[in-house]
Amino acid sequence: MSLKNQEIDGLAADWVARRDLGTLSAVEEAAFQAWLSADARHLGAYGRAEAVLGRLERLNATALDSASLEGAEQPKWNRRRLVLTGGVAASIAAALGIAQYLRKAIPDQAYSTAMGEVRRVVLADRSVVTLNTDTKIKVRFTEELREISLLQGEALFDVAKNKKRPFIVSAGDTQIRAVGTSFTVSMLPEKPVEVLVKEGVVELRRAGDTAAIPVRASANIQATAPIDAPIVTVALPEEKLVRNLAWQGGQIALDNQSLEDAASEFARYSKVRIVVDPVVSEKTITGLFAANDPVGFAKAAAGVLKLQVEVRGSEVRIY
Repeated sequence: MSLKNQEIDGLAADWVARRDLGTLSAVEEAAFQAWLSADARHLGAYGRAEAVLGRLERLNATALDSASLEGAEQPKWNRRRLVLTGGVAASIAAALGIAQYLRKAIPDQAYSTAMGEVRRVVLADRSVVTLNTDTKIKVRFTEELREISLLQGEALFDVAKNKKRPFIVSAGDTQIRAVGTSFTVSMLPEKPVEVLVKEGVVELRRAGDTAAIPVRASANIQATAPIDAPIVTVALPEEKLVRNLAWQGGQIALDNQSLEDAASEFARYSKVRIVVDPVVSEKTITGLFAANDPVGFAKAAAGVLKLQVEVRGSEVRIY
């Protein structure tokens, strides 16, 4: 780059920063307009400087998201100072350097829970994820996207609003996109992916199928994404929504469910297994029970249904 072009870039960066700060007087604004029209190269240099300033703005927002919640030291740079002092070329180099810093400062994160554990995690963007029992997720944040991979289990996502950085949860071949909302996603063995919207609106689509119209689901809607079948939605009454979220408080809500299904649900939370005699496996039970107390549930269910209970080590039998 010639000395003349470097001077033009430096002046362009200076004008961008001063106008961004809003400190130009009427006389200075007139001088800027005169400078802009004096040479065709001035307009191009000014456009490049504005682009750099915008990039630094996005990087600054990302860095503050991470540093404020992770306890890290906030980056000691100021986007306007960089443009003022470094010129366009130096500012571009600084932006690239900051991007590299941010990739190190915000590495991919992994979170998990053990059997019977419920864990609440605050992410770098101030979104909150509540992981149910035996759940694993991976978190990847970039300047443009907030990406969560649900590897197994069930999680509730309370998403911080940021329209410029969509929040996307991937579960198997299903993607759930939200801006600011609250919803659960579950991916359990031998079951389809399920999404329950508590607040706001989400959009579901199959990964890689960008041409398909996404399925929208709003509050009190449950969406189910079976393998090799269309995504379907169904409205839930408020009381059922509350029951489906009872796991946040360490409870299992059963609503006229068979003993066999109840045993399968408790198996997610405890190594103590409930074994149900096939003769009575279709009898149903309703109630709210402690997720980590399968023996207590078995005794309560047997009392209501007039059945017998036998406890042997890590197994409880209902017959």
